[in-house]
Amino acid sequence: MGMEYVTRSAEETRAMASAWAQSLAPGAVVRLHGGLGAGKTTWVQGMARGLGIEGEATSPTFALLHEYEGGAFPLQHWDLYRLGPETDWCQLDLADQLPGPGVTVVEWPERYPGPWPETAQDVWIEETPAGGRRIRIGSKRPLPW
Repeated sequence: MGMEYVTRSAEETRAMASAWAQSLAPGAVVRLHGGLGAGKTTWVQGMARGLGIEGEATSPTFALLHEYEGGAFPLQHWDLYRLGPETDWCQLDLADQLPGPGVTVVEWPERYPGPWPETAQDVWIEETPAGGRRIRIGSKRPLPW
């Protein structure tokens, strides 16, 4: 069963992610789901803050991976948006990097065929009609909106 929250601003979303990230341990893998502009990178910014990482986390869409050090433990932030079915996953070597030495967050996880660690956690983010964000944490699959 998952937990559901609604935030009213980007800063509330960051604050929620910051608090949640403090409950994670090294080796955690987070699959971050949501459409374009849903707030996935905003969530990762909050996670970085919660782990004590200074500086602003940015979207790795064109780099695929950003790595952040300097907090309680490292944060790896993957963005698989640009990858398609023709991707050579063996060459990308994502399976060998999951789990990582710290926390690993993967945006657009549905583009990766797996395998995923059994302990991977899911976070779904969706924009609400009022411009806030509905956030669901912990379910294996999305709960009905």
